[in-house]
Amino acid sequence: VTGVVGRAELLSSIFFLAAFLSYTKSKGPDNTIVWTPIALTVFLVAVATLCKEQGITVVGICCVYEVFIAQGYTLPVLWDTAVQILRGKGSIPFSMLQTLLKLIVLMFSTLLLVVVRVQVIQSQLPVFTRFDNPAAVSPSPARQLTFNYLLPVNAWLLLNPSELCCDWTMGTIPLVESLLDVRNIATLTFFCFLGSLIVFSLRYPGDSSKTVLMVNKNNAKLWNNVGHALENEKNFERALQFFIQATQVQPGKKYAARVAPNHLNVYINLANLIRANESRLEEADQLYRQAISMRPDFKQAYISRGELLLKMNKPLKAKEAYLRALELDRTNADLWYNLAIVYIELKDPTEALKNFNQALELNPMHKLALFNSALLMQESGNAQLRPEAKQRLLNYVKEEPQDANGYFNLGMLAMDDKKDTEAEAWMKKAIKLQPNFRSALFNLALLYSQTAKELMALPILEDLLKYYPDHTKGLILKGDILMNQKKDIVGAKKCFEKILELDPNNVQGKHNLCVVYFEERDLIKAEKCLVETLALAPHEEYIQRHLNIVRSKIASLSAPEQSSVPAGDTASAAAEEKKKSFQNSKEVKNEQKPSQTTAGNNKGRSKNKKQAEKNKKSTKEIKDIEKKRVAALKRLEEIERILNGE
Repeated sequence: VTGVVGRAELLSSIFFLAAFLSYTKSKGPDNTIVWTPIALTVFLVAVATLCKEQGITVVGICCVYEVFIAQGYTLPVLWDTAVQILRGKGSIPFSMLQTLLKLIVLMFSTLLLVVVRVQVIQSQLPVFTRFDNPAAVSPSPARQLTFNYLLPVNAWLLLNPSELCCDWTMGTIPLVESLLDVRNIATLTFFCFLGSLIVFSLRYPGDSSKTVLMVNKNNAKLWNNVGHALENEKNFERALQFFIQATQVQPGKKYAARVAPNHLNVYINLANLIRANESRLEEADQLYRQAISMRPDFKQAYISRGELLLKMNKPLKAKEAYLRALELDRTNADLWYNLAIVYIELKDPTEALKNFNQALELNPMHKLALFNSALLMQESGNAQLRPEAKQRLLNYVKEEPQDANGYFNLGMLAMDDKKDTEAEAWMKKAIKLQPNFRSALFNLALLYSQTAKELMALPILEDLLKYYPDHTKGLILKGDILMNQKKDIVGAKKCFEKILELDPNNVQGKHNLCVVYFEERDLIKAEKCLVETLALAPHEEYIQRHLNIVRSKIASLSAPEQSSVPAGDTASAAAEEKKKSFQNSKEVKNEQKPSQTTAGNNKGRSKNKKQAEKNKKSTKEIKDIEKKRVAALKRLEEIERILNGE
């Protein structure tokens, strides 16, 4: 503790001792004056005083030393000399004149230091509270008894400096409130001893005592200061111990009428450390409430408690805390921002946006308010809010040009507005700043796939899967592009099999693997796969429809040909029909959006207008379903990004 909170006192004491030792060298041979040590003494006194005001008291020590030790005078000698001079019967001895000259130099330098000190404090005395000096504001006789008791306390510290302290405020020395207090005996003993010591010191030279600087266990401020120092050193465990000790030493109830915020910070600091432990959140809340009860206008206590209550999933109580803080300070943009976050937790985006706007009125460049209000506007789905959301994000990236999230959300806004080129530019900028930006990589690939640039999406998906090999939607999109655009059935099959390794019940991956079997002309395996997929999602109409198509194909290939065509020609025709059937299924499938692969509906076998119209309608339904699913996929990815804090 000494090393943390007593440096000024320690330095002052060092220079104090150095100044005194320097002065002892000012007496030369034949009692002449050596001015160099005196000049050095004055300099060291000034330095000691700059460290701590009590450094100036070394001048008095030097004067006593000069008169009674260096010169060896006693009170009777000084009295006789003064009487002789006043009667005109003698003159001042030369040695005494030299002593007076040295004392005048010391006193003049002291006066100069006092003048400088007064100028530094602008001719105003410091203002002390009851915490700083409880005895000064105490009634009689406690005030007089305590002040007199301080004399033996300091005398004892001179002899036994085990309880020295750099800060004697608060409850360091309890008040002496009664004449019956046993500490009054120490006061009487001190005055008796002091009288004897004065007489003895005037007649005989004595040695000086050395002093050391130590930790006081009754001063809460010291415990709190050490806790801060340990907290800054990331030594939270020891810091917590000191904060706890501070609260035990100074519980706060004594001075509930006038508790200064800097003293209440003991409770706030302790609570801030405790809340890091999820099992002690209630204990931290108790400390915040205790600080508020001691000083109801302590704004920081309400702010910290509001944050804790949100962490405890108590948004209504957090709202109350922030509203109380706003009553104390309505010009604090951070408070309005925090209240907006509370309304988001309460599922009230309208009120949340109002509070974000209030924060921005007070601080137009409040970065968190700019960013989160823009997200809220974007999530609202209100197209009229998009221009303002874009402007706020542009302001945000001006303040935070290295934050990839700002550029990513600008890209998402551009995608909502169908501004594909602009969206592509923003996404690329986000990826440049953060190459492993999961959502930016996927949405850029999705953008390419939706704008007939599927092959450009492949390298983006490769990067995505390099960083996140288990990204299911990325695997689905890559598999679709490989099968539909690259005609790489093997590569697509690996993607879909990887999905099922991660999640055997993934309907989309399972369905697309069924289509791969269809492409491989393994109709029996495709049928079995679709049956299993339908069991996972019995209400998905498109799976049932595709199963019917596969079964129809199996039935058509196994039925005997009813014609007079030779067997070889029949087989050839059957083979040609089978080939044509797969070609038609690819064409239909190629019309689909890349985020889902569908089995074909064999419209090549339709020979009447009614059947053709039916097949055309089925194709349109599949396309409509796919469009809706692509939009949902994009929104799910965005929601996932927000929940993951990307």
